[in-house]
Amino acid sequence: MNKNILIVLGGAVLVAVLVAMLVQVTLGGKKEKGVAQETKVGVLVATKDLGIGRELKEGDTRWQEWPKSSVFPGAVIRQEDQKPEKALEGRLARDIAKGEPVVKSAMLGQSKGNMVAASLEPGQRAMAIEVSASSMVGGFIGPGDFVDIIMTYKESIRAEDDAHPEVNKMIELNLDKLATETILQNVRVLAVDQRAERPEDDKIKVGKTVTVSVGAEDAERLSLASELGELTLALRAVGDDVLIDKQWPTVSDARLTHMGDEIYKEYEKIQNDAGVRRNIVRIYSGEQVTAIPAR
Repeated sequence: MNKNILIVLGGAVLVAVLVAMLVQVTLGGKKEKGVAQETKVGVLVATKDLGIGRELKEGDTRWQEWPKSSVFPGAVIRQEDQKPEKALEGRLARDIAKGEPVVKSAMLGQSKGNMVAASLEPGQRAMAIEVSASSMVGGFIGPGDFVDIIMTYKESIRAEDDAHPEVNKMIELNLDKLATETILQNVRVLAVDQRAERPEDDKIKVGKTVTVSVGAEDAERLSLASELGELTLALRAVGDDVLIDKQWPTVSDARLTHMGDEIYKEYEKIQNDAGVRRNIVRIYSGEQVTAIPAR
């Protein structure tokens, strides 16, 4: 075979190999470059069907990879090593299906509707209380706070006409007209007037009604209490959920100060110093009468 022909064939083969390598490098580089541009982010989705009013808990949500170019408005995107339960907190304003993205607008406070009804725990009832500036701590009470409910009412106790004088004196020293008691403890505030969430500026505003969350039995107690007397809200400290088993006597107008007791003790002392005896027991034996001071 001619030597020149062999040289031409060898050169052609070498050129073909070089072209093939160039095409492979070019196409491979474009492919790798395309993959690098397809960035993905973590989007919050539901791990199971979640019902309206449910408060999000650990295990209800997870992160799912999502093309960054396809992220939609309202999506909750993972920030660094953020845990799913820390990304979004609160109660759902609507149902969320398994695998569906949990968006901000699906949470109470971000959507319109009956947020009070949706925020109630199972078995709880929403009850409204008429309030004033003094009975709602000057307006410092807002949705999400916890309060005790105090009732101040009128009470009248009278002994029978033939009762011992000491009975009437005991009643007089312990109650005049008014008494007050704590009837409910650690009650959650749902709304003030028509506001079911705190304003962003958190400005103090005195409302006319406060809506609270109570059990079915306490709802009856609260309804009756509103007819019996005046209700006052006592704001609890953040995180204080201790229920106090009341062991002190009921506070009344006569017990509020000790002036009556002091005067009565002084009166008894004067009588004793003067030799005056009350509650004398007389024993009759025929015509003889023996007087014995009762103790």
